[in-house]
Amino acid sequence: MSVSEFKYEQSRNVKRSQEKIIILDTDMDDDMLVTAIDIVEKTYQFNISNQEIAHKLKEDFENKYYPTWICIVGKSFGCKIKAQLKHYLCFQIENKTIILYKYH
Repeated sequence: MSVSEFKYEQSRNVKRSQEKIIILDTDMDDDMLVTAIDIVEKTYQFNISNQEIAHKLKEDFENKYYPTWICIVGKSFGCKIKAQLKHYLCFQIENKTIILYKYH
């Protein structure tokens, strides 16, 4: 599945798990995108804090795709970031927004 197909399915509110995931913006390759979504779906089941979700994503991405990854999880925030090309993802799950990117 390409990123554009994934975006289209998610924008139509297709559920991959119990929670609705909406991709807001990304330039990630498909494998990274699917990895991030899978990690969040698995951790979300345990009703853990935003900080724990961010830590898990950062840790797993640094182990698999090398440092340095930044992850922000919250309900209401704004930011301006400088991410490495092809290493940026912003999505929502329920009422949380998650931004994951690789910093150069």
